Amino acid sequence: MRLRRTGAIIGLAALLAFGSAASGAAPVTPLPDHVFQRDIRNYASTLVKVLEIRQVADRAWKTAGPTERAGLKVQSQRAIYEVLARHGFTPASFNQISAAIERTPDLRRRVRDLVMRESLDL
Repeated sequence: MRLRRTGAIIGLAALLAFGSAASGAAPVTPLPDHVFQRDIRNYASTLVKVLEIRQVADRAWKTAGPTERAGLKVQSQRAIYEVLARHGFTPASFNQISAAIERTPDLRRRVRDLVMRESLDL
């Protein structure tokens, strides 16, 4: 899979999958640095898988009828939650890290590099 606009994708992935803090969710609290050291690679791997699920769902959505679209939405959400759980995240913890990445340019660069490596199988 070839990723374009990776920086923008990182910033939008959690919002697309789970909504934003502005939509009524609890405020995001910062994570300690040691959590980033332990979880950042898992975050990047999870992000790649979530983006793959979204890409497949978006393609299917274009050709699906109204009844099928409801099923596609449920199916893709379920797949995303499974990927999150497999990598040790909840939607809240994934969004928490996403928000921290958006606020931290150095961390954003590290995640972008990991996402690129993972998506290119390096």
